Amino acid sequence: MRKLFSALLAIMAVVTLAACGGGTPTIGFAASTFTNPFFNDIEEGIQAALEGTEYELVSLGADNDAATQASQIEDLIAQGVDLILLNPVDSTTVGTQIQMANDEGIPVITVDRSADSGEVVSHVASDNVLGGEIAAEHLQDICGGDYPVLELTGQAGASAAIDRSAGFQSVFGASNIDQTATASWSRTEGQNVTEDFLTAQGNPEAVCIFGANDEMALGAVQAILANSVTDLSMSAVIGFDAIPDALQSIADGELSATVQQQPVEIGRLAAEAALAHLAGDSVEANIPVPLALITE
Repeated sequence: MRKLFSALLAIMAVVTLAACGGGTPTIGFAASTFTNPFFNDIEEGIQAALEGTEYELVSLGADNDAATQASQIEDLIAQGVDLILLNPVDSTTVGTQIQMANDEGIPVITVDRSADSGEVVSHVASDNVLGGEIAAEHLQDICGGDYPVLELTGQAGASAAIDRSAGFQSVFGASNIDQTATASWSRTEGQNVTEDFLTAQGNPEAVCIFGANDEMALGAVQAILANSVTDLSMSAVIGFDAIPDALQSIADGELSATVQQQPVEIGRLAAEAALAHLAGDSVEANIPVPLALITE
């Protein structure tokens, strides 16, 4: 009987430890989406940095839906993860969930996109304002103000969309842009918005377009290719992210250029910052990742 009682006590101790977060140490990655390969690359960098450590990774993609991401972050909090790496869908509204994590003592590090409120340990990202400026300078060099200009922005509320547009417009000049429209980071939406733009402009012989990510820029390329009047070889379309499809499009002479981020490096640095913080080390509040312009 005494042995049975001791065994029951041992089982109860294990259950109690598990309930208090005594299981496998875990880091959560709440991504805006995994339909864009850029964010898969970030996850790859995170996983590489965690390899060989005691931490497991739980990744959740929200398909660019802020409500879905809010629920996913709350699930990570309920699971008692040790830290959350957060790539916000909406930089403004996500502050509520960050505060919930703060209240539970779960540290948060933002990745690629910042948050407007809530306490975060660090923000790991490229300089998106600078990236927009780089794109604008290149577009100015090859367009010369001769053709209609379209700016395709990302999802409203996303810090990357806001910052890239701010950088682009600060150099190119808002008055020199014929239309600024969101295409929600989507290739399909990029194509649809561009088709409407070409029609509104009377199907010009050429256009100049900045897409705040490659998916939208590639959609713009498809719209131009489908237009019987507008000549892609005379046009200039610039993207952002340097995903494989964009690099192939540049090699094929379609996309003019893309601003290259380093998503694997972003993920690696974010995970290393997480590990350092969890080990009790100090972490820089902002960790920048270099950019480059990729042309043919």
